[in-house]
Amino acid sequence: MLNLKKTWIFLSLCSMSLLVFCFNASSHADNEREIIKRVRETLLFTSYAPKNLDVSYSRDVFKKYMEDLDPFKRYFLDSDMDEFSEYRDKMSDMFINNDVSFYHLTIDRLYKRIDETEQYVNDIFSQPITFSNDDYFYSDDKKRKFPKNKDQAKQYWKSYIKYRILQEIFNTQNVKDSINTSDSIKTDSISKKVTKKIEKPKTKEEIEADAVKKVKENLSEYFRQIKLRKKSDLFSIFVNAYTEVFDIHTTYFSPKDKENFNSSISGKIIGIGATLQDVKGYPTIRELVIGGPAWKSKEIEAGDKIIKVQQGKNGNPVSVVGMLLDDAIRLIRGEEKTTVVLTLEKKDGSTKTVTLVREEIEIQETFVRSAIITDEKGNKFGILYLPEFYVNLESNSKGRDCSDDIKREINELKKQGITGLIMDVRNNGGGSLSEVVDITGLFVGKGPVVQVKDSGGKIKVLDSKEKDIVWDGPLILMTNELSASASEILAGAMQDYHRAVVVGPSQTYGKGTVQTIFPLDRFGMKDDKFGALKVTIQKFYRINGSSTQLKGVNSDIVIPGIFSYSDIFEKSQEYALPWDQISPTNYSTWKGTPKIDYEYLKARSAERLKGSTYVSSIEKAGKWTKELEKITKIPLKYDKFMQEMNKRRDQSKVYEKETNFDAKIKVEAPAYELVKFKEDTVLKAKREDWYKGMKKDFNLRESVNVLNDIINKK
Repeated sequence: MLNLKKTWIFLSLCSMSLLVFCFNASSHADNEREIIKRVRETLLFTSYAPKNLDVSYSRDVFKKYMEDLDPFKRYFLDSDMDEFSEYRDKMSDMFINNDVSFYHLTIDRLYKRIDETEQYVNDIFSQPITFSNDDYFYSDDKKRKFPKNKDQAKQYWKSYIKYRILQEIFNTQNVKDSINTSDSIKTDSISKKVTKKIEKPKTKEEIEADAVKKVKENLSEYFRQIKLRKKSDLFSIFVNAYTEVFDIHTTYFSPKDKENFNSSISGKIIGIGATLQDVKGYPTIRELVIGGPAWKSKEIEAGDKIIKVQQGKNGNPVSVVGMLLDDAIRLIRGEEKTTVVLTLEKKDGSTKTVTLVREEIEIQETFVRSAIITDEKGNKFGILYLPEFYVNLESNSKGRDCSDDIKREINELKKQGITGLIMDVRNNGGGSLSEVVDITGLFVGKGPVVQVKDSGGKIKVLDSKEKDIVWDGPLILMTNELSASASEILAGAMQDYHRAVVVGPSQTYGKGTVQTIFPLDRFGMKDDKFGALKVTIQKFYRINGSSTQLKGVNSDIVIPGIFSYSDIFEKSQEYALPWDQISPTNYSTWKGTPKIDYEYLKARSAERLKGSTYVSSIEKAGKWTKELEKITKIPLKYDKFMQEMNKRRDQSKVYEKETNFDAKIKVEAPAYELVKFKEDTVLKAKREDWYKGMKKDFNLRESVNVLNDIINKK
């Protein structure tokens, strides 16, 4: 009986262990199924353009998932795709039934293929790599098929590795002066006599060996990082195959992604005030934020490696060596006013422990900045650069709204006697809808700014409530092909009111949809378990009734850009919503002075741009870049590769020389920032780099010319 009892106890314990294990695994799968369920319900009830979950939708989801999971066709085999294709018509049913089995099948297979691929790569590097045969690398991943077997897969990687090595050799040889003459200056410590040491130039074989070594190290690091990614980290790819077929801007955010999104749109994080980079598995300090905890400690500097992170003074140190950089950063971040202890390896090899208290850190690159521009005749103008339409999500006293910041910047610029204003929203992908409405009001006062239509066809006009116009003088809005969403609302409103002149390429990006964030926690608690869904709920329309979807905003003064001939626009995206229009709303055009004569300004600008070497070269460069994209068969024979790359380099230098432009303007900081420069040398250096770029900016110079035309026309 005793033995039987012991056996029963042992079996009971085993059963309990198995139940615990199964419960944890099941709990994780339950979480995934719950996410799928909540995403589906949220999509169907809130999406602007809900889909029928039919066979057509199923096939689109399958296609997108496969494209996103292995976009370069580097891992899966043709046999894998044959197996996966059995699910092509079942994706909708799995979505309805919260079935994630296909996700697990594909991810498990992906990790298996990654392990095999790493072995291919190691085998390739174990043998001599030569460049004497007429091999080719085919770079068009859409046309290239998945390899039929492992031999074909290995052959692809062999050609890819050769391509990477040849690129490295070419890049090294592209700085011939430093390679061939490698001069270094040495000073004798006793006589102080300066001598010049001429190092022996590297041979072709040595350069090639260095390139092989570097590519091998880079790929080894690539596989190390990709294998560190948790299976759960790839779940977003699966979910977003479902969401983005509804609309390309409808996106699932994991809790981690949602945190990053909030930081980007608010321009702040809680941390130590340092940017990090991964250097061979070590989270390494790249730059310190002036005024942040790390900077104030005077114990941390760029180049320090972080070895361990400890939560609080009594916590257990956790090694972050070899950890994914994103995971290491999350350990370093935390709640405001809490303590984090870092163990550092200094550049001299010594170790040091530093205790820091986390603070709210502003991401300065997010926020609006301004400068004073003076042309050769002494005319003074202001420029505002707005990287994105950021907003204070938590509505607290520490947060910042871009409309308030712009108002403050304009008032500072006015103190310095500017006669015209340029607002630069190039590369601004959008942000807060409410903020762009408020910003428009700073230039036109009260009145309609944009119309929004929901899935039921209900139209609402969003009005500016701004009583006082902050700037009533001449105004230019600079855009480019990457100005999108809120930037296009602003540009469209400025045109419709005849309030500003839009200077840029023929059209902006063409995103005319509105998204909102739905936390997937139904009880409104912190979305740290299920994440959130960014859903397209409306389309917006200009007050003249036209949508900016696909067509964007057409510039008044058209200057072609390098991206004008590319496929980066919304209209190039497979699941973009269509263009349409609605009736205009009631509004009155700008009655201020001077009144903008668009035809006069266009004629004046056309005369200046006529025969411009810069404009013609930008057009040629854009078309040439587009043609290069069509070249997908790249030779891997050494001489042929170098000949092709030299040809491209020489042509690129021609365009670079022809587009090297002197704007003939003086750029300086507003008075209030000059005071900051005395303490914040990093800010000063960043601003000076910005000023340097503006002095070579053709579009900015033409904007200055247009401002002068507005002012001088009687």
